[in-house]
Amino acid sequence: MKKVNLKKLHFLIPGIISAVIVTIGFVFMNGIPLLNIPEVEDISYIEITDYKLDVHGRRLTEIEDMETALNLTNFLTYLPGKSDGKEPIIEMEFHLKDGSLLVISANKETATMNGKEHSLKGDHGSVFINVAEGIFFFDELVESEEN
Repeated sequence: MKKVNLKKLHFLIPGIISAVIVTIGFVFMNGIPLLNIPEVEDISYIEITDYKLDVHGRRLTEIEDMETALNLTNFLTYLPGKSDGKEPIIEMEFHLKDGSLLVISANKETATMNGKEHSLKGDHGSVFINVAEGIFFFDELVESEEN
């Protein structure tokens, strides 16, 4: 039987404990980002809809617009726990080149990715909605505020 070198084990255990503490601290402070978001090269087009402004969806086919939409999903960080189940305000449908579809939707408290709901951290949902409306639905937003 092989003997375990206890001196090496004394250095390994504090390193593992530190890594676990840092990971828990990161999740507590920043939340968990949505995983499995496709790369822009894998996307044919994106349809984005704003249900609050009650407008038809917009189709994004330009690379810059698709990159902007992908970057917006970085605001959707969540914490483990229950979500509220309310209706979404912004919905993004990512039509991929392989024929599959990824749907991400959000309201102020909840993000949904392909049917799985996540409770958003802090005001990340509000920021996501405001930025998405400002970038992709600015003209409708101005019209709704004028009325």
